[in-house]
Amino acid sequence: MSAPSACRWCGIEQRAHFQQWKQPVGWHSWEQPTQAQIKARMIARRQARTEVTP
Repeated sequence: MSAPSACRWCGIEQRAHFQQWKQPVGWHSWEQPTQAQIKARMIARRQARTEVTP
């Protein structure tokens, strides 16, 4: 699961990103995720937390 602020293309956090290869983008630097991606990642993280907690 990607952090909400992770790269828009590959989901790697900015500090560890450097240059990465990902289809179909190819070689790329970290790029800010869209607002929709941030929201979807936050919702997914929240759901994962609530599923684990009784």
